[in-house]
Amino acid sequence: MSTAISDVTVIIRLILDILVVWLLIYSALRILRNNSRSVQILKGILIIFMIKGLSVLLGLDAFSYIMDIFLQWGVLAVIILFQPEIRGVLEKLGRSAGLAGADMTREQSMQMIDELVMACENMSKSKTGALITLQQTQQLTDYVNTGIRMDSVVSSELLGTIFQYGTPMHDGAVIIQGNKIACAAAYFPPTTRDLPSKYGARHRAAVGISEITDSVTIIVSEETGGISIALNGQLTQYKPAGLKRFLQNIFVPDEKESHGDNPIIKTAKSLGLARVRKQGRIEKKRTDERVQPIQVVDLYNIGQGDDSNETIQ
Repeated sequence: MSTAISDVTVIIRLILDILVVWLLIYSALRILRNNSRSVQILKGILIIFMIKGLSVLLGLDAFSYIMDIFLQWGVLAVIILFQPEIRGVLEKLGRSAGLAGADMTREQSMQMIDELVMACENMSKSKTGALITLQQTQQLTDYVNTGIRMDSVVSSELLGTIFQYGTPMHDGAVIIQGNKIACAAAYFPPTTRDLPSKYGARHRAAVGISEITDSVTIIVSEETGGISIALNGQLTQYKPAGLKRFLQNIFVPDEKESHGDNPIIKTAKSLGLARVRKQGRIEKKRTDERVQPIQVVDLYNIGQGDDSNETIQ
């Protein structure tokens, strides 16, 4: 009997070991897929190992010795080269469970979104370029420190003034934490992907910050007046009504769920009923024309020889 139990334990450990290794490889592949610079660095590392192998086969002892010294510092070099990617993974592991604006009331969230959408709509009509990032679970303190601190309540008039061309703070990003403007003129690292030429510096910065954080970034194009959202490395273009519904779905808590202190309801959620309700809400959102994006840009396939880089919905 004890032998059978030990065999089951060994099998469970092997399965767990395989799953952990698979998860590690999958995470590494996702990092490489989202960053073309990482792919080039990986190719360079593979070439170095190939050169090392050839030097051993050809009997180049002096050159092989130099390569051994170089490879001894290889781990440190990899950590330095992949520092942004490693930092992003660690930030995702350490992110908090709740939203950054979870301490806001429903009314405060709705008011913040109304002011934000109004500002974007006005700037879209006047073709005023804007870059606005809303913090979610991952802290953006490092990026706030690159800008001019404000700590002001979100208002359409203030946002319009900040991004008015010629003002000292118009060239940069506004970061919103909760219902407050934390800073203006913040700097974001641009994406390393090859985007179409019609996307300028604001779009590149928005995609860049969406690749390394879970923030929601709104871009208003100063050339076309179009309103886009960058999330998880993808650009989606919305009309003002769709933008409002999108932000409400993310930042406004469900009124029924916010008062759901009944233990029976909590037990039902733990049994999977919450997932059913969530799927029902997703299907309901899909049938709402006001929240449908008018354009989705597939950034992952750009530069792979496919002429259909954009999907119009």
